[in-house]
Amino acid sequence: MLDITSKCTFNLDEFVASPSVEELDLLKKSEIVKVAKHYGIEFQPLMRKDEIKRYVLEYLVDESILPSTVLETAITVPTDNTFELKRLEMEMNKEIRFKEMERESEREEREREEREMQMQKEKEEREMQMQKEKEEREMQMQRQEREERERREVEATRVRGHKRLRP
Repeated sequence: MLDITSKCTFNLDEFVASPSVEELDLLKKSEIVKVAKHYGIEFQPLMRKDEIKRYVLEYLVDESILPSTVLETAITVPTDNTFELKRLEMEMNKEIRFKEMERESEREEREREEREMQMQKEKEEREMQMQKEKEEREMQMQRQEREERERREVEATRVRGHKRLRP
């Protein structure tokens, strides 16, 4: 008669004497934890079974207990944490893109305001220049009118002087 209980009972010493990926795949989380502790592998108790198993496999390969091809052929299903991390990464990337767009928009707004301020400054400078030129023209016209008046007065005085001198 076949003893089923002997096949279901995990024996750490047997596993350590002859470790295999196939046997590791059949272990429960509590049994994989025992293997990890035996080899002094650090892990977090809240880690998923597949994550702890991956640590054990990496250790066994690093110590040359199992061939490196084991890691290439070992099938690991992404854990919920992996999906959560991917989701968080996507959210972070989305947030980063949003912030970049926001900064770009703010930069463009500042540049637009600076252009408007520059244009306003140039407009004011042109207006001041035009006002200055207008004032200069007015002063020139006033000077010319004054000179013309003075010339007429001098001419009128000369004409009066000539009239007095004539007999």
